[in-house]
Amino acid sequence: MRNLIAAFLFSTVAACVGEAQVSGTATVDTPDLVEVEPGVQVVADYDEPVFYSGGYYWRQDGDAWYRSDNYASGFVYAEPPSAIISIHDTHRYVHYRPNGYVVRHRPTRRVEPVRRETRRREPVRHEERHEERHDEHHHHD
Repeated sequence: MRNLIAAFLFSTVAACVGEAQVSGTATVDTPDLVEVEPGVQVVADYDEPVFYSGGYYWRQDGDAWYRSDNYASGFVYAEPPSAIISIHDTHRYVHYRPNGYVVRHRPTRRVEPVRRETRRREPVRHEERHEERHDEHHHHD
């Protein structure tokens, strides 16, 4: 009986070798994007002005820009492309819906705060470093 079971298991495994079948469903969480300027799109009808350009999502926080490969999270400080810099009054794009806009994929996630600790500090100019060293050498009492 053991030999029969072993032979059955071996033949079943041998028959499956080289065959693969995958099934399932995937949910794509990509919101509608609407062009607002050449090379720049905005997430349509969203709570925050989140733009898409150059393969990244972009958000402005204060005077800095942050980018991510996700419209709602993972934003880190980055130098934006000129198309993004040219956007003025970004808040006019909150819940932006151009005439004739029809919803296809509504954003499902709330935007997360930017990670400010990842913002690079501006490099100190050579002249400032020279002045600091000069002052340090002349303040000995």
